[in-house]
Amino acid sequence: MKTLAAAALLVALVLQQQSSAQELTKVPFPYGPLGLNSVPFVIAKEARLFEKHGLAVDMVYVGASAVMVQSMLSGAANFAAFGGPAVITNVLSGGDIIQIAALLPHFTQSLIVRGEIRELRALSGKKIGITRFGSVTDFAIRTLLEKNNLKDVSTLQMGGFPEAVAALLRGAIDGAVLSPPHTFRLLKEGYRELASPKDLRALGSGGFLSQGIVARRSYAATHRDLVLRLLKATVEATRFASANEDFTKRLIGKYLGISDAELLRQSYTYVTDNFAKDPAVPEAVIQSMVQRMAQLNMIDAKAAQATPTAAYFDNSYVNELKQSGFLDSVWK
Repeated sequence: MKTLAAAALLVALVLQQQSSAQELTKVPFPYGPLGLNSVPFVIAKEARLFEKHGLAVDMVYVGASAVMVQSMLSGAANFAAFGGPAVITNVLSGGDIIQIAALLPHFTQSLIVRGEIRELRALSGKKIGITRFGSVTDFAIRTLLEKNNLKDVSTLQMGGFPEAVAALLRGAIDGAVLSPPHTFRLLKEGYRELASPKDLRALGSGGFLSQGIVARRSYAATHRDLVLRLLKATVEATRFASANEDFTKRLIGKYLGISDAELLRQSYTYVTDNFAKDPAVPEAVIQSMVQRMAQLNMIDAKAAQATPTAAYFDNSYVNELKQSGFLDSVWK
């Protein structure tokens, strides 16, 4: 009898687990970059915060935002982790991919160069690696070159940060636009930070979106509860990362292959200092990005002028979390 009871209990537990798994909503989720800017999503996955909110999130690393846009437009995903120029370009091309959250509403990129390059003027004739044209890194280098009137500089598409780092290490390029922890690693190895995130912010660009969550407007509108659950998990993950130093360091080490204690300390400090507690998309930042992209000939100026700023983002989801008291409860 005891054996039968134990077997019945085991079957019941298995069925319960299967039922719980079936209740999770599957969410394909392309993300990038492969760096600290994606840590909240990795935390949400590894700490099972997505599951807490009924989501089975399938995270797929994609090297650049432009490629993620293509993936979403093909129907492979309705959400993705990125921010920046690709959203604006998509909307102006008639797409419905919009920003629904801003996790890093500022530049986090640096221009890292070979150690012997000591000033911006020395970039003349040099090759700089970016992820892809139309990406955050492209916007950053274009802004830097334009503001300093540097014309004889070649920009080359690398695909992603790991590829750009590899090209720099083997001497195929002279510099690259990168985010942490790649910047931390290269500085320790003797490379030079020719332009820091602070330098890029000081160029008068008015703000920038380096990371966030995007969605297909049409899908989000009909799956509002799913959007809110995705945002809740991400907000909780951002808080979790700050409050659990050892867990966060271990995860960064596993995820990015870092074992150096000093690099892990720098990485953790970056995570705690940079991510927004309020993930609402700043309208002024979007306006500034559109203006700068038009000035840099990254988009059609007339089309941009005719398009309202509201076409690029929707803060109603984050606002609902604020009004419900959720954000306050997470960060209290």
